[in-house]
Amino acid sequence: VAIGGPAARALEGAFGRAWTFAGGASPDDANELPPDVEEAGDTAVRVVATEPGRERAYRTIDLMLGVAGERIWVTEAYLAAPQRMYQAFQDAARDGADVRLLLPGSSDLPTIRNFARVGYRPLLRAGVRIWEWTGPMLHAKTIVADRHWTRVGSSNLNASSLLANWELDIFIDDEAIGEAMEQQFRLDLTMAREVLL
Repeated sequence: VAIGGPAARALEGAFGRAWTFAGGASPDDANELPPDVEEAGDTAVRVVATEPGRERAYRTIDLMLGVAGERIWVTEAYLAAPQRMYQAFQDAARDGADVRLLLPGSSDLPTIRNFARVGYRPLLRAGVRIWEWTGPMLHAKTIVADRHWTRVGSSNLNASSLLANWELDIFIDDEAIGEAMEQQFRLDLTMAREVLL
């Protein structure tokens, strides 16, 4: 993802906070971008920087899942979500939304993949469709909801990432980007195998 404008300034600030917290000296290039960055493009982008103990991405994803009425398409590398998120997927599917999860078929962390598989049955029974990636390592973390809202980021849908890690996600409100993300999701499904009960 290429980001310009004020969102790039927000990303730089989030990096600086994490770097300083980790013991690094304040970056000399912290002013690489001027304080007042002009807008670039016409797409609304929100940077959500999660810090340990803050649930910023979790709350934003929760809201995104709660307002989606037509479809929720998720690509996720390490699904071990808090129960509330599993419930959101199930509720949306039961309410008629097209909920699809693209998850790894193999993983560098097989324990997490196996843990994710334990949760498949209730999701499938609720009407959630699940695919497992058959290509090389799947490490993407994206959500597209109702062809309009998109999330791309570093946070995984698991408790450590959502509650304890330093993570960066961007949330985009743009139908053209949402449609492009859906197109990519469909393409990715050609390299995946659907999981059935």
